[in-house]
Amino acid sequence: MAGNPPPPPPVVPERTLGDYGQRNNGELANLGFQPRNHVSFDIKNSVLSTLKENQYSGAETQCPNLHLEHFYEA
Repeated sequence: MAGNPPPPPPVVPERTLGDYGQRNNGELANLGFQPRNHVSFDIKNSVLSTLKENQYSGAETQCPNLHLEHFYEA
């Protein structure tokens, strides 16, 4: 039996992206990205409302520099 080739490795089923979020024994197998040092920011309501009102669309008629200049003034 010296001339027999080794047996092939076992076939591993191909996993899809959805498989990584499946529950495993009642618990989520993947909790997503968990940063080591959690950082939180306190954003003022005036800044949030300015961002919502003056959004940059990227249209050819809209100048990004003028948009930023207006945003810095707010």
